[in-house]
Amino acid sequence: MTLIIKQLAMVKYYIKKVNFYSFVVSIIFVLILTGCESSIGIEDKITSEELLTWKTLGKGKTSIQHQEFIMEEIDSSDGFFLIGPKSYQGDMVLQYKIKALSEASVLIVLFSASDSSETLELTIPQENSKNEDIWKWRREMNHYNLTFNNKSHGYTPFFYKNISSLERDFHLRKQDNIMKPNQWVTVEIGKKKGKVWFSLNDDIVFEHTDMPSLLGGHVIFRISGGTIKGKNILAKASIKDLTIHHQ
Repeated sequence: MTLIIKQLAMVKYYIKKVNFYSFVVSIIFVLILTGCESSIGIEDKITSEELLTWKTLGKGKTSIQHQEFIMEEIDSSDGFFLIGPKSYQGDMVLQYKIKALSEASVLIVLFSASDSSETLELTIPQENSKNEDIWKWRREMNHYNLTFNNKSHGYTPFFYKNISSLERDFHLRKQDNIMKPNQWVTVEIGKKKGKVWFSLNDDIVFEHTDMPSLLGGHVIFRISGGTIKGKNILAKASIKDLTIHHQ
């Protein structure tokens, strides 16, 4: 009887010990998560209605359909920009869902976009600017450029850091195209603690150590059509569930 009591006491001790270790592991896990998020403490959820107020550049139009934000090119367009009004300094993570609504909708995101490495400000060309002036503006600004769903342009996805019209830092390229039209995909683009990345449906597509990172700046979406089987097709895309985590 005494032996049984001792064995039961030992079992009870080990159960308590296992629970204690589980508790410690849980606390460590929570602290790790908290530490990861502490440097990006602000979350901006951007509604479709707010996206309608963002500045546009180029030939195109915007609308809301079924609570989804729609941006699309119109005739004689050479790409259509949607420019966020806020600038973000330091670390940031951009999350959203997007769907290409035409076969030739090339999807581009420019982030940490600014006039130079010393400012967060971004000078935007006038609405009636010529295409060549818009291209010059784009080439000269500081920014990270992420381009995907670009099969109609004869390219595969790429990701680069633009310093000026004469200088780029890293330039990464994917071997194959990774997206199909008329399907929702979940996008995450991040710049945090000297690392930049792009994931699609939770799979990392690009990841790069970038030191020093760009100071910060604006978020810009751009779409651009292309030619498929000799036919010019305008770009059109739908965006929803946009969230920007920043400092």
